[in-house]
Amino acid sequence: MIDLAVHNIAQWLEIIRSLNVVGIALYAAIFVVGTVAFVPASMLTALAGFLYGPMWGTLLISPAGLLAAAVAFALGRSLLRPWVKRRLANSPTSAAVDHAIESGGFRIVFLLRLASIVPFAPLSYGLGASRIARRDFLLATWIGLLPGTFLYAYLGSLAADVAQIISGEVTTNRSTQMMTWTGLVVALIALLTVARYARKAINQALLQPSSN
Repeated sequence: MIDLAVHNIAQWLEIIRSLNVVGIALYAAIFVVGTVAFVPASMLTALAGFLYGPMWGTLLISPAGLLAAAVAFALGRSLLRPWVKRRLANSPTSAAVDHAIESGGFRIVFLLRLASIVPFAPLSYGLGASRIARRDFLLATWIGLLPGTFLYAYLGSLAADVAQIISGEVTTNRSTQMMTWTGLVVALIALLTVARYARKAINQALLQPSSN
């Protein structure tokens, strides 16, 4: 069953590749819809690298990823905002992080995107309900995603077939291992930054006089 699914995906990818410019636009649309629907962005980016190579794959996914993030952000700020805000209201820690996003939103989003600590779509939906400005979210997302986009497109270009990408068995080398360790360092910095801003927001909240 899995082999049949992989075979079908491979056939569709070959059709998309044969469509040239139309295929590029079609894959971009698939990426946007897929990631908004929680399909892993890393896998779709690797498939783009498999189809078009690391450079063209990056040039394709970078604007498509920004559009997908903008769509999820808009949904989180409108349709899904009430549900997310209810969750924040029931969690003082989450509320503090929300204040932290307001204070250092660009830096936090940039580090989170760079380190890929939180999956692509959930982070976009969640930030839509936060206090971050749309401009800061989009700019930090675009810049923060670029290194990871190139890495996954490059890994996808190394794959011998689609099955390697879907199973996560893409061959790695010294440069990709170095980028992985760099990502872990950035993830640690992101976590420490979020914690610092959240702690600052909590302290400020405690110092405010009670309204009762």
